[in-house]
Amino acid sequence: MIERTFRIIPSVGPRKEKGIWDAGIMSWSDFLSSERVPGIPCGSKSVCDSVLETASVFLSEGDGRSLGGMLPRGEQWRLYGRFADRAAFLDIETDGLARDSLVTVVTVQGPGGTATLVNGRDLDSDSLSSALRGAQLLVTFNGSCFDVPVLRNSFPDADLGLPHYDLRFACRKVGYRGGLKTIERQMGITRPEGIEEVDGMEAVRLWRRWERSGDRGALETLLEYNRADTLDLRPIADTVYDKLVREHAGFCYAD
Repeated sequence: MIERTFRIIPSVGPRKEKGIWDAGIMSWSDFLSSERVPGIPCGSKSVCDSVLETASVFLSEGDGRSLGGMLPRGEQWRLYGRFADRAAFLDIETDGLARDSLVTVVTVQGPGGTATLVNGRDLDSDSLSSALRGAQLLVTFNGSCFDVPVLRNSFPDADLGLPHYDLRFACRKVGYRGGLKTIERQMGITRPEGIEEVDGMEAVRLWRRWERSGDRGALETLLEYNRADTLDLRPIADTVYDKLVREHAGFCYAD
C-alpha cells in the first residue's frame, strides 16, 4: 500500500490522489515514469519526483520512522502492510484518566519480544525505549490521545518517536464503533477466563490492592489484563488494515 499512496506528497490530498489513480498512475514508479500527472502542475512535477525518490530510499532501507514523518498523521496506517512485522503493539494502565496520572503497567509486544514493565520495579525511560527498540511503527488503541501523551509526560526521555497506527480512529473509518472490548466482541475475539470482565476502572482497583496490601494475585490479574490488550491489537490491526485498503485505497491490490 505504501508505494501506491501519493499522500506522501505535501500538495496531494485524498481527491487529488484519487484523480491520479483514476488516470492509471497506481504507484510511485508509475508517477516517476510519467511525463505528466493529472493535478500536478508541470513546474511542480520535479519537486514531487524528488519527494517520492526520497521516500523510495527510506522504504528500501526499512526506515519506517522517516517514511512515517512524510505522511499526514492520519495516514500513517498505510505503513502497516510493509512494517507489520516491525510494529510495536503498546498498551498502558494508569491510576487515573489525567495526563499526569501514574503509569502503573506498560506492555509492549515488539520486534524483540514481549516486555511488561511495572511501576516501582522496572518501568523507566530506558526500559521503555529498550522495549520499543527495532520498531518502525507503533500500534495502539486511542494511544495518540492517551497512552503516548501520558508516557511522554512521565518519561520524557523515552524514545517514542514512531509513526502511529491508532486503531481507535482507524476502526471508525471502516465502521467499527465503541471501545476496545466492544470492537473485540464485534470481531469475535475472546479474552482468557478470569479477565473477561476486567476493565479500566477494575485495573485501577487492582493496582491499588497491590500497592496497599501487596496482593500478588491482584497484580498478576492486572498484568494479564494489560498483556491481553496488546495481544488483541494485532488481529484488530490486521482486519482494519485490510478494510482500510479496500475502502480508502481506491483499488484492489496485492501488497
